[in-house]
Amino acid sequence: HAGAPEVGELPALKGGAAGGVTFGCLNHFAKMTRETVRVWAEVLKRVGGSRLLLHVPPGNSRELTVRRFGEQGVEAGRLEFVPTMNLEGYLAVHERMDVALDPFPYVGGTTTCDGLWMGVPVVTLAGGAEMPGTSRGGWSILRVLGRERWVARRAEEYVEIAAGLAGDLAGLAEERRTLRERMRGSALTDVEAFARDIEGAYRALWREWCE
Repeated sequence: HAGAPEVGELPALKGGAAGGVTFGCLNHFAKMTRETVRVWAEVLKRVGGSRLLLHVPPGNSRELTVRRFGEQGVEAGRLEFVPTMNLEGYLAVHERMDVALDPFPYVGGTTTCDGLWMGVPVVTLAGGAEMPGTSRGGWSILRVLGRERWVARRAEEYVEIAAGLAGDLAGLAEERRTLRERMRGSALTDVEAFARDIEGAYRALWREWCE
């Protein structure tokens, strides 16, 4: 996004002292399954003093979210909700997030890229081969960036990765400082290569049709 704000300081380190880690997910509320809530609750219980910022519309959806986390032993005070907002506000919310948690089995795509562009590491769970387009997108993005260590193959590993990131604030701060440049130098933002690839695909389809 041309108007994206500059990447700021790691929220957990603002004010010159280490504070609680803020996890976040700005994906659509409908992706937040009961199993996703269970695993995210485990992350919060593992990381003392942490909070979770979620994109959930006001009303019944928030009440349901609070109830589901409560069933998993996470009190409402550790949850923070943000509404749907314009692009500027949406990108600015990332300035309050230390680590992004990808939902599953329907993972993020554009949202994942937005978070990484704003310097926020994303923890994702790679799904099975039967749903590659919806459950492995995060894995694909992180592989291109050389960050497959943030990709879990099972729920327990997801919790371990998230807790490990939260326990290394110096490492998080370095990732925040360098992620945008890493993306700039990757295939994810090589628009000329994307154009060549799609042109090549069109030509191949045309040749196949002619034959």
